[in-house]
Amino acid sequence: MASRIISLLLLASAAPLINAAPKSSAPTTTSSSGNTKPLQFSSPIQSYTIFDKSALSSSDYASPRRKFLPRFRAGLMAERRAKEVLMEEQRRGIGLDEEDDDGGDWAEASAAADERKKKATEKRVETAYDAAVKGYDGRVASKKSMRASPAVTAAAASSGSYQLVGVVHDGKDMKKNKAVTWYARKKPKSSKWNVRLVHVNRDAVLRDLFLKGKVDVYGKYVNEGLDKAAFAAAETTGEDVEEKPGMKPLIKAQYMVKERSWKSLWNFSLRRMFTTSSGSFWRERRINPGMYTDGTTVYESVYRYRDGKNGMKPVAKLSNFLASPGMGVEEKMRVVERLKGGDEPDVVVEK
Repeated sequence: MASRIISLLLLASAAPLINAAPKSSAPTTTSSSGNTKPLQFSSPIQSYTIFDKSALSSSDYASPRRKFLPRFRAGLMAERRAKEVLMEEQRRGIGLDEEDDDGGDWAEASAAADERKKKATEKRVETAYDAAVKGYDGRVASKKSMRASPAVTAAAASSGSYQLVGVVHDGKDMKKNKAVTWYARKKPKSSKWNVRLVHVNRDAVLRDLFLKGKVDVYGKYVNEGLDKAAFAAAETTGEDVEEKPGMKPLIKAQYMVKERSWKSLWNFSLRRMFTTSSGSFWRERRINPGMYTDGTTVYESVYRYRDGKNGMKPVAKLSNFLASPGMGVEEKMRVVERLKGGDEPDVVVEK
């Protein structure tokens, strides 16, 4: 998700609130309802793998569903054929046992006969199912033994003895303008793939390492100054600086990542601990009181002690502030020079 950088320079010895959008990768966006922003998810590594044809067709590496369904289908087909044969025999009257009545209860004798017939039918169907499944297992075992022969194994090993891995670049640090860099290695015996494309989302990987406490991220904000051509046009035409597009200083963020390790004392710095403290728990460290500007509007710093939060209160336009008689000419020129000269911003808020 693209972030927004807001920077301010302190007036009285200063002058820029700047909007800039640093580059970031484009993660997958999901829909949302209401006025909330859409959720975005980034996958650290995306890959596409091409497996061996023998591995895809072999039952050894098939999924449980792929192994079960053909075996189950063979048994069901055998049951269906057995039931059709039984129905044909009943239609022709084959297999009907005519037993003499010994003078007992006719209803009990008929129920017992029906029960015997039902059990015989179920046993015959089960026998057909077991025979079909056993035959299917035998055919699979014979195919497996044929594939395990030395001649077939040697031919398969010679046809794909290397694996190719392609790393897809995201436009950063591309060598010789190549979109994909290919690597080759000898194929392990237990591996069943030939080609794999890997696209690494560096931003997502760095975020994951930062959340796990493996790396530290340091930010530096560079003020590149104003657009010289636009500023010169504004001076010659006499237009207000803030009303001319491109008059705000251009602020760019530069980030550096350092790994935490015992060699670097886990990036501990005693000077940074005392000079760049970040507040206490949920309370923000108060910024220096004074007047700030982003090149268009002048703000006064405020601090809400109840919540421990900093804020900026708009006071006036920069043009009105520079035209004010209460400010000396030298101070006004110093503010303009800081806007044009590219001084480091005093306050930066990244959203």
